[in-house]
Amino acid sequence: MDSVILLAGDDDLLLQRALQRQLAAITAALDDVDVDLHDVSETDHLPELRTTSLFGGQTCVVLRGVEGLAGDLKAEVEAYLESPAPDAVLVLVARGVGRIQKIAKLVAANGRREDVKRPPDHDDRAWDRLVTDEFAHRGRTPDASAVAAIRLHAGTDTATIAAQVATVCASVVGSQVTVADVEAAVEGRGRVSGFAIADAAADRDPGAAILAVRGALEAGEAPLAIVGALTFRFRQLLQVRSGADARTAGMSPGQHRRLQQLSARFSPGELAWCHDRLADLDLELKGSDLPDDVVLEVAIIDLATSRTVGAPFNPLVAR
Repeated sequence: MDSVILLAGDDDLLLQRALQRQLAAITAALDDVDVDLHDVSETDHLPELRTTSLFGGQTCVVLRGVEGLAGDLKAEVEAYLESPAPDAVLVLVARGVGRIQKIAKLVAANGRREDVKRPPDHDDRAWDRLVTDEFAHRGRTPDASAVAAIRLHAGTDTATIAAQVATVCASVVGSQVTVADVEAAVEGRGRVSGFAIADAAADRDPGAAILAVRGALEAGEAPLAIVGALTFRFRQLLQVRSGADARTAGMSPGQHRRLQQLSARFSPGELAWCHDRLADLDLELKGSDLPDDVVLEVAIIDLATSRTVGAPFNPLVAR
């Protein structure tokens, strides 16, 4: 176990989760360790780390807000880092290291630095892992649709992700979390989500899909969030239709069976056509002069109405 550890990043939630993981590793590795947490803003002196406990235990001191170190306390920390005690652990938590370059260098020489980075907005896999880890932190396991639903509602705001995951977990009985659990907990008060629209379209029910999209828009759902839910659901249908099993597709066996039934309602080539139509819808919402609700409703009718790919489309004729 390193005697000195520096956790540095620019996101409070991610730093807190990194600290929790680090403390769990420390308590698992060291017998009878005492963990002492301090904030720089409320601390005048570095707690004693060089005196072995009378009862044979080990000491771990956590110092948060290290980027604000100044004066005597900063000098104490720097002096300690020159030669840290081998039988104690000092964990420093900093929101950036721009003002504590000397401390960062001393840690690099005598301990370990861990940079806690926020994923790039375009890195979908990293954000999926972040949401999954947040559920795991609360003892829950989400399926892929539940993760996607949280991301659609919370975007890339880590605090909002944490709050919505906490809301869902507070209302879920058992360890598994589905998209229905997310919709019930996060949406609330009868609000229609993008996944309800996607399910109506996949059910090949244009009327229900139009009612759902109007309800979602009236409740304040963003058009692009609706497109995101539609795209996610139709990609799942394409995966299932191509033969992917539940594990490969990242869903529960029950959901896999349901999507198998839904995918059978699409004629050859129709799911691929729907995927292309969603790509067009995304471009239309970003560049059309027409109102978003009109663009969205026309696309929803296209997606929810059965068709023979390559034949002229008439939404009034049942296929």
